[in-house]
Amino acid sequence: MNRARTKKAKNSSVRSGWKAAALALGFSLGIGAVFILLAALAASFTPDPGRLIFPLAVAAAGLTYLFAGVIAAKLRPDAPLAAGAVNGLILAAISLALSLLFRKRATVFPAYVTALLHAGMILLSLLGAYLYILKKRKQPRKKKRKHG
Repeated sequence: MNRARTKKAKNSSVRSGWKAAALALGFSLGIGAVFILLAALAASFTPDPGRLIFPLAVAAAGLTYLFAGVIAAKLRPDAPLAAGAVNGLILAAISLALSLLFRKRATVFPAYVTALLHAGMILLSLLGAYLYILKKRKQPRKKKRKHG
């Protein structure tokens, strides 16, 4: 391969990496919205929804990050753990910024506890990517047909 073709292939893989990251982020935000709505619905059916808001929100966020890691790994099978980590970092940056912006109304925890919760969520995203890798390894490979 000549140098121009190698550089072009490298640039296209970088572009496809950003495209996969943006697509994974969009899917993750959509899944997060569904989980938050389900948590709000579950809390609204209880007699005292105020005491269940925080645990259900943390559970919804944890499930969101777990599924985000799986989705990112599925969209980038060449680097699933890196994709899960990047998607987790982007989601954590967005949610940390929002939680710090609305900190006085959202939580009674100090900022370092909020940051530790978000760091744990990044680990959940990595766990989701790793679970996808394990699932993919356990699936039997398809046999190739011989033509002739």
